[in-house]
Amino acid sequence: MNRRQMISRAMATLGAGAAMGLNLSGPAAAKPPAGPAGGTAAGRAAFMQRYMRRPGRKNLLAWAPAKNGVQHNSISHAISVLERLGYVSGLYDTYIHTDSQPITLHGMLGSYGQQVMGRDLNNYDAIVCIGVREVYLTERQRADLLQFIRNGGGFLGVHAASTMFLPWHFGKSRDEEAACGRTFEPWPEFNEMLGAEFVEHPYGVIEAPVIVDDPRFPATRFLPPKFNLRDEMYEFKRFSRERMDVVLRLDSSRLDLQRAGVTDRTADWPLAWAKSYGRGRVFYCALGHSRVTWDVPDIQRIYFEALKWTLRLEDADVAPHPLREVAAAAVDLPPAPPPAGPEWAVHAGGKSV
Repeated sequence: MNRRQMISRAMATLGAGAAMGLNLSGPAAAKPPAGPAGGTAAGRAAFMQRYMRRPGRKNLLAWAPAKNGVQHNSISHAISVLERLGYVSGLYDTYIHTDSQPITLHGMLGSYGQQVMGRDLNNYDAIVCIGVREVYLTERQRADLLQFIRNGGGFLGVHAASTMFLPWHFGKSRDEEAACGRTFEPWPEFNEMLGAEFVEHPYGVIEAPVIVDDPRFPATRFLPPKFNLRDEMYEFKRFSRERMDVVLRLDSSRLDLQRAGVTDRTADWPLAWAKSYGRGRVFYCALGHSRVTWDVPDIQRIYFEALKWTLRLEDADVAPHPLREVAAAAVDLPPAPPPAGPEWAVHAGGKSV
């Protein structure tokens, strides 16, 4: 009997139990106890809890909607890295979705509106989000996503997650968008939750120093004060240091801030920050455009430590602070180690590692 058959049989048993008035959270022949805790609703909740969670682990939704956007080559690799970090640490289980079906607090529905077994936001502790442009959510899903975070859920945005609710023809007027055959309604409340709004990446992929702006935060305290990194550096608008804890920023001292396409001519280019949203924890990091970036151990650890914080496995003092000046010279991060795994896989391509 495969997993799907087992689940179907269990659900059929629950249905039969409902017809007979059994409480299936206990022995099959038991009568439901009096009071609101009894009956088949409690039995179903108990069964779903056993199915949906493993003891001692958090549940992480890896949400990677990229239907209408650029298919970033790094997305699949990034998710696999984050999933494996949870697997080897034993701290969390990762469930991967490239659709938006689980973004609801009202149960999962199938293609024809039928209720199906699956994890909605009630079954997750945090979301790690790697999406790209024009992600469609219903009004109810939008409300549920923000409610999930406000009520204590975690949200970790990766790189292009800051573009998800922007039109593909960003910067064009509505008439220009319509002329291109595409219209899309932005979602300012999402940008408010995230902490800033993507503007552009005017320099493309460059190698530049990154400054640790808050060395106390768990995701940065192991890093050197300033390090070199080659990646796509984002520019943001509508961010305020008074509303977030900026933990990484781009050293723009050697960049041409008068270059065409640059919106902010100041020196403050945040790349990663932490903030609260209601009772929820929000972390965003712009790094991770390139696939090779995800092989750098320190980049992996930035996201791993940030996940521990968003999942409430670790606490931190998140507080606004002024821009931090760092006089130290930028250093290179340790390179990626050789691929790890069984020898028959590592050497399958005929390469000696």
